[in-house]
Amino acid sequence: MTTPAKPTSGAPRGFERVLAEATRALAGDAALKVVFGTAGPRLEGNRVLLPAPPADLSASRRALLRGQADRLALRRAYHDPDVHARYRPSGYRARAMFDALEEARCLALGARDLAGVAANIAAVQFEELQRSGVLRGPGDNSEAMAQALALLAREQLAGQSVPEEAQPLVARWRPFFDKRLKEGLGALAHAVSDQDAYAREQQRVLRALGLGHELADPRVTPATPPAAEAAPVPPPPTASAVGAAGEELGVQRAHEIAEEDEPDIEPRKPLAQTRSPQAPPENESSPDAPEGSRLSRIGELDRDHPNRAYRVFTRAHDEVFEAEELSDRAELARLRVTLDEQARQLPGVVARLARRLERALRAQQRRRWQFDLEEGVLDSARLARVLTEPLGPLSFKQETETDFKDTVVTLLLDNSGSMRGKPILLTALCADLLARTLERCGVRTEILGFTTREWDGGKSRADWIAAGAPRNPGRLTDVRYIVYKTADTAWRRARANLGLLLRDDLMKDNIDGEALWWAYQRLLARPERRRILMTISDGVPLDQATLSANPGGYLDQHLRQVIRWIEQQAQVELVAIGIGHEVGDYYRRAVAIGSTDDLGPAMIGELGALFENGRKTRRAQVGAERIL
Repeated sequence: MTTPAKPTSGAPRGFERVLAEATRALAGDAALKVVFGTAGPRLEGNRVLLPAPPADLSASRRALLRGQADRLALRRAYHDPDVHARYRPSGYRARAMFDALEEARCLALGARDLAGVAANIAAVQFEELQRSGVLRGPGDNSEAMAQALALLAREQLAGQSVPEEAQPLVARWRPFFDKRLKEGLGALAHAVSDQDAYAREQQRVLRALGLGHELADPRVTPATPPAAEAAPVPPPPTASAVGAAGEELGVQRAHEIAEEDEPDIEPRKPLAQTRSPQAPPENESSPDAPEGSRLSRIGELDRDHPNRAYRVFTRAHDEVFEAEELSDRAELARLRVTLDEQARQLPGVVARLARRLERALRAQQRRRWQFDLEEGVLDSARLARVLTEPLGPLSFKQETETDFKDTVVTLLLDNSGSMRGKPILLTALCADLLARTLERCGVRTEILGFTTREWDGGKSRADWIAAGAPRNPGRLTDVRYIVYKTADTAWRRARANLGLLLRDDLMKDNIDGEALWWAYQRLLARPERRRILMTISDGVPLDQATLSANPGGYLDQHLRQVIRWIEQQAQVELVAIGIGHEVGDYYRRAVAIGSTDDLGPAMIGELGALFENGRKTRRAQVGAERIL
């Protein structure tokens, strides 16, 4: 069928109908519901959610939509969630590769027999590779490893060749896989039609890769800890549990990273100079600190303090930058122009919501009058008393301002590699819009970002290896914090800095717990009486260097403890927005969005609700005072 150059208005509707029927046929489920909207693509029970096709449907966009539909249909047809959950590993690296291999199995079952399906899936897989950023990064982190393994699996299971753009990534990892997988991935191909047998073969592959200690017992499904309580840190694994293969995988990769070229940007402002007063000096360590560590625990002020048992191997390579220190003015100006061009395409609903928020905030800033006072301005509305009660006292009034303006808002933005592309672009646009809106209303706004200097450790891990790689070293990566706008800086003076968010090379791993603590400490130092902290992220803490050298869930546990501390202290109002992942398991006040298109309304809506609640609280206080 030939696609016309300018489709008629009915073309997308007809395409939706045909695509829905093809999806049901491929899934083998005539009752499957296919819904087109902004929440897809994803599979929810008996529903397939797909993006709505645009009016001007190009050939590449058509192939992408077909690929997204075929992918979900094959998962519906061949994937059993219960079997998957029974064998799914507990460790994050093994889990990522396990999920990637299962995805490859489902896609192979459709692609190997249907050439059209294979072409559609190739289109969507290429788009995801581009969006993930693994083709632009150094290719030696956990996400790159999982993607390389999945590409090799598709080649083995479905005969799909590795795309030309991804061949350097696969070439980087192929010797590693060939050395450890003596039998290759052939056993997976023999079990591709049986998910249970395939899952057992997956576990064999993961053990051969040195990830046996991250596998879950297939007889027991691990329980998820309650959202309000942090799960206890499990005991450290024994040497036999980790195994020689695990040591080879972790330490060898660390040596490779340490031998790579030094980063282009050298630290100018070490984090050690900006740490909170609760942090011990750099040369101190706690009694139970591992040998060779330079810094162990941040504070012991309280038995429930979130940093009491959290270790940092060294802070020597950590850094805090002002945005303008990471780029020259010419580049910042160029990036800002790019951001402004994208702002013109920002959905109109976001701008309308921002204007609505501004009107609501300005309404709360109106002055109010106090009546029945003994001095002040004569209340003209009650002059009738002079005639009716000539001996009665006169009534005066005074105008007072509300304390609404005594508020500061901090936006903490995840700058990790997975945020590259559309997520970070919309995050920058929405942060820019909110900063302007709140400034016009007299609310100070601070914009911060967090990432790491290098993928999977950097100099910190090299120092750890040089120290003999002691067990349980704590955080093993060089963190980098970026101040895009301070609360005392006017938006017009900091607007160019937000363009730095578009620099992909700055986005590496993410240590969310420490970043949240850093932003929290900055807020506590502010003089405003009301402090609001909004964090925006698209995943859980992820740093291969730290997670491979410490007990499972180490960074996740610390994040939960920091959140619990902030919420219990109640000095800062904390709200989180999760892009593509559920944050309600971590935060009391949280919202998860399935698409970056929902980011603007979510940010503005949550802030508006916080200010509205604050106004209701003040009204209640005023009412109580009148009653008393």
